[in-house]
Amino acid sequence: MNELKKQIESKTDFLDFKSENTNYATHNYHDYPATMIPQLPKLFIESVKKFQNISSIYDPFVGSGTTLVESRLHGIDSVGVDLNPLAILMANVKTTLIDNQLLENEKTSLFLNIKKEKSLFLEGKSELNLPNFKNINYWFKNYVIIDLQIIKNQILKIKDNEIKNFFLVAFSVTTRFVSNTRNNEFKMYRISPDKLGDWHPDVFEKFKMITERNIKYNRNSPNMSGNVKTIWGSSAHTPEIKNNSFDMLITSPPYGDSKTTVAYGQFSRTSLQWLDLNELPANIVPKLDSTLLGGKLKTKELIQTKSPKLNQLLSEIAAIDPKRALEVSQFYQDLFSTLKEIKRVMKPNSYQFWVTANRTVKGINLTTNDIITELYDSLGVKKIAQFDRNIPNKRMPSKNSPTNVKGKVVSTMTKENIVIYKTL
Repeated sequence: MNELKKQIESKTDFLDFKSENTNYATHNYHDYPATMIPQLPKLFIESVKKFQNISSIYDPFVGSGTTLVESRLHGIDSVGVDLNPLAILMANVKTTLIDNQLLENEKTSLFLNIKKEKSLFLEGKSELNLPNFKNINYWFKNYVIIDLQIIKNQILKIKDNEIKNFFLVAFSVTTRFVSNTRNNEFKMYRISPDKLGDWHPDVFEKFKMITERNIKYNRNSPNMSGNVKTIWGSSAHTPEIKNNSFDMLITSPPYGDSKTTVAYGQFSRTSLQWLDLNELPANIVPKLDSTLLGGKLKTKELIQTKSPKLNQLLSEIAAIDPKRALEVSQFYQDLFSTLKEIKRVMKPNSYQFWVTANRTVKGINLTTNDIITELYDSLGVKKIAQFDRNIPNKRMPSKNSPTNVKGKVVSTMTKENIVIYKTL
């Protein structure tokens, strides 16, 4: 901790990493809300490695896969868990380097097959089974639906699963860009009617651009080593992970329930509906948010928690809006279940690095770092240090609309707390 503190205090804004490139290796294959910048896990890993061996790293909230990528870049085994199948797909692809010549050959064949299939379709010599998930025609123009299906059909013909998934990630990015949703939004807002008529994205060119970009990242990435395992499911229930499995934890948990804070479910919706994965078929995708932390109310009464700070804040929110207090309470109840499971799978004396941020509900500031610290204290996991950083390059909207009322917005997080715990 002294070594880490020395580095951080060597420069006023050391942890802001303002001039650092966050898109090295495979980190930029696919955008995702509120991603943790790779410089943070890199710093944590390299600081701890100076003093003790690290053979395994755990991330209970995989998100965009930043921790898993950095683990592999440092030659360390890692395991990550997430309930969002898109996060799992991204993490698997980002942690898998593919022979560049193989990718180039497959890319050439894929592009030719897409163009050939498009020509046959236009000539009436080929038929397409188009998807019909809910509101598809609201979110996609007819020609876009056709072009996307042609691209997807050709990708699915690729026999090598790693290469197939590589192109599916590029396809996922493409579906978001060519949809009728406003770009640079996490929640699903349709392009305004006066602009929609002029919106004519070139689906194939966009897919081609994303594919070429990701192939370049793959080609230029440093070597990776160490095993990686991803688990699609809840980090509050991981029976496949043995007790005392990990030397280190690095994670950035959700800041609040997905429906009102960072819209992971809405962000992933178009991608997941088009991907139609076995884990989450297209017709079930809209229900993703309800499965995440705080996504489903399990009680109609406020429950006293192991955090005095949280109990106080919940009472203040309840005095303004009882239902909102229940929703906030559910989020932290679900988080506490995850903390208990994390305690089980971490080795004694292992370090945990949490990147958190505070949120505001009904004008009341929820200090998540303090809440997690008190909850963890009840489990015998002790806070040993905290450092704060500004968020100059975390992909977050400057304002959001937690009520989903048009025009009613509030400022979002501008600072993060890096809280370090040790499992006793």
